[in-house]
Amino acid sequence: MASSNSSQFYANLPLMTDFFDASHEENYHPLPDDWHVAVTDIVNSTLAIEEGRFKTVNILGASPIVGILNLANRNEIPYVFAGDGSTFCIPPNLLDDARSVLGASRRIGQAQYDLDLRVAIIPISFIRQRGYDLRVARYAASDIYVQAIFFGGGITYAEECLKTPGIEEYRISASDTAASVDFSGLECRWQEVKQQDKEVITLLAKPNPRLSSPEPVYERLLNEMRGIFGFDDETNPLKTSELSMNMGLSKLMGELKFRTFGKGWLASLGYLLKMELQIIIGKIFMALNYETSETDWSRYKPDMVLNSDHRKFDDMLRVVIRGSKKQRQSLGQFLEEQFSEGKLAYGIHITNAAMITCMVFRYHREHVHFVDGKDGGYVSAAKKLKKRMEQLDSGEVPLR
Repeated sequence: MASSNSSQFYANLPLMTDFFDASHEENYHPLPDDWHVAVTDIVNSTLAIEEGRFKTVNILGASPIVGILNLANRNEIPYVFAGDGSTFCIPPNLLDDARSVLGASRRIGQAQYDLDLRVAIIPISFIRQRGYDLRVARYAASDIYVQAIFFGGGITYAEECLKTPGIEEYRISASDTAASVDFSGLECRWQEVKQQDKEVITLLAKPNPRLSSPEPVYERLLNEMRGIFGFDDETNPLKTSELSMNMGLSKLMGELKFRTFGKGWLASLGYLLKMELQIIIGKIFMALNYETSETDWSRYKPDMVLNSDHRKFDDMLRVVIRGSKKQRQSLGQFLEEQFSEGKLAYGIHITNAAMITCMVFRYHREHVHFVDGKDGGYVSAAKKLKKRMEQLDSGEVPLR
């Protein structure tokens, strides 16, 4: 049932301050029936990643979130980034805006990158009619960044609908007016964050849907990870001392092509020069810990770490963390034991660096950084998760 003040629903939810509370179902709240979920996915993203276009995949996947947040109160929109796509939920008053943003992202993806971003906006009432729920909670990842986390199966069902026939009325076509949509704040200017003596581990884990409750599985997994890694600041793949900005044109093309779509070569050249100048100034100001009337540059890198989107729930546990080979092997052994007992399915991707895609609303504190494992961490892990989930669903791995 819709509330009398439906658009304020998410903003008025209580804040969780401990990520481990995300495993407890009682902390989630059903989204109003008159809301919708916007869901996106890049077709053949695996091939694009194999071709080395993982930065392009990330920036296109993140673009709908940036576009809708530029049109709405950022505290009112729950969203999640998934590497080759994203999901956000919207009240009815933002439906037209969401269609515009999604159509623009799809058009730019086709024209600039030769990638097809599938997009749809599905009523939450439609999802519930088919036996799934969509519940949300707010987690304070930092004192600036509030993260949405999802439970109930509705996000997973919406993603499945997107990839199969039957919801044509909810699909969004590419927009002919894409150049007019505001994607300001979508940036991709940081080098990959390499690990000297650690691994970057992208993990997706999901309980067997035949279990009466997923809560014990999540709780045991999180406690195991805490025992192995610490699973707090120590596992964040971003470290202040390891953050460095790109200057090379090839590394900036993803942002350049997206942000200058439809504006001509002169605008593209102007944007490139502006970008390079901003990077140079930013490097100098951050090195000097310089403070202007608007921005304390000594805080930018520390805030990047605090505002990094590297662990979350969206009908599964989704994390990008760093750890030693020995720690990863211990985790892998535990996960395989849980899988062999039919308790959960998982996908894991190992690499030596993390990738960053940014939403920068203001350089002083108001910026969020989506983290993925290099070489398509989320996409690779999702592929492995899907295979193991099929083994659970078929009974090939029985529940014990």
